[in-house]
Amino acid sequence: MQKPEKTARREPKKVTLSLAEIVDNPGTFERFKEFVAKHGSDEQRKAVRHLKGWRGYERKAYPVLEASSDYATVNYEAIDGGDEAESDKMMGLEAQSQHMAEAFDAWWEVDEVSVLQVYDRSGENAVGTACIRPDSVESEGSCI
Repeated sequence: MQKPEKTARREPKKVTLSLAEIVDNPGTFERFKEFVAKHGSDEQRKAVRHLKGWRGYERKAYPVLEASSDYATVNYEAIDGGDEAESDKMMGLEAQSQHMAEAFDAWWEVDEVSVLQVYDRSGENAVGTACIRPDSVESEGSCI
């Protein structure tokens, strides 16, 4: 009796658009969220649900994707004053931004170091920053 063949799970095809094309084309944000809902880890799905939109631009050194979110504002003055609860909140949001960067890397064929910066619901304060590096995606997915 022959054993049934195991089929290898195919990795989804990555988006090959430039960062400018990703942020300038209507619908890419929704396609990204759909991709993560279907292919992302539990942590990635949970983190990406908080994103509300994005914009991108080129800095001298690397492209930056800024994402708006519904995350609460972190009180950095309280952290400076030793508030452990607020510090824990900030650290949790940093971890969430890493999951978002990993999801973005799984969706996008990154060819250069790029930065993902996530802003709070007011749009004024960054609640997390992560970079996506093409030389680390196989072993790490993203980096700080």
